[in-house]
Amino acid sequence: MTSSQSPGDIRQSLEFASFMEAIGWKVRQFSGRNVFLRKFPFLGNYAKCPRPDPPLLFLGIDEFLAKNKVFHFKIAANITTDSPLLTQEREKLLNNNFRIDSDPFNPTTTILVDLKRGEDEIFKSFSEAKRRAVRRALKNSVKVELTDDIEAFIRIRKEHFFPMGFLVTSEMHALWKNFYPKKADLLLAKIGGGKFMAGILLLYHKSIAYYWFAAATKSGKKLFAPTLLVYEAIKQAKKRGCLFLDFEGIYDERFPKASESWRGFTKFKEGFSDKKIIFMENFYLGRRKTSR
Repeated sequence: MTSSQSPGDIRQSLEFASFMEAIGWKVRQFSGRNVFLRKFPFLGNYAKCPRPDPPLLFLGIDEFLAKNKVFHFKIAANITTDSPLLTQEREKLLNNNFRIDSDPFNPTTTILVDLKRGEDEIFKSFSEAKRRAVRRALKNSVKVELTDDIEAFIRIRKEHFFPMGFLVTSEMHALWKNFYPKKADLLLAKIGGGKFMAGILLLYHKSIAYYWFAAATKSGKKLFAPTLLVYEAIKQAKKRGCLFLDFEGIYDERFPKASESWRGFTKFKEGFSDKKIIFMENFYLGRRKTSR
């Protein structure tokens, strides 16, 4: 799927804008695209524009920066490296004094699962290890439920990210409020009447299902619940009529330092698909000097 085939990214949706406002960002429009601003004392506003579709337009950028007191502007365009627009859009950014960002704020590489195929064909395309893990989870009596129990998922994420798990609560509530039920599904895994041990939060935008958040307890990992959850998430996304499942980021060798922490789950995600999508780099623009 190239940029010209993209249905547009979820980060430019109305739901995402409402979510960002709920967690403290201001939403502004520039050239018809959402830009999110966060105020920093004494500096002004940090701004980011996630996944705008091409063509990128910069007429009036200086006025926008000045009006909103922006000291740093980042952009992660919805342009892939196989796009015929890549060269001209990159040159457009460079000609407007943008520079390649060594610390991207949006994933620069991801993996897609093609959902246009049948469930059996998709399962057979998994690596042998992932097919075996699904079978082991089923043998371990792991069951996956489609549920609205967001508090249970928050508890799993808190345990997953302990001792910093307390940071996830407000963001999860805001995300759930702005996307569920029309644009989100929550799948949780457990054994019998026990506690949920793993989960996936799927978000939807047009024909894409996004693997937005996933977490598991230690026992859930041992029982291969995360792998079974991905397979069930694929089935649910197909029921929703989606054409692709976007794994929302993997390790990118172009930015080894920034994506180092993604190496582990990259290996996990690669077991489900070999369809890798590489985006153009993120870019940034610092405060401009203005003449009097």
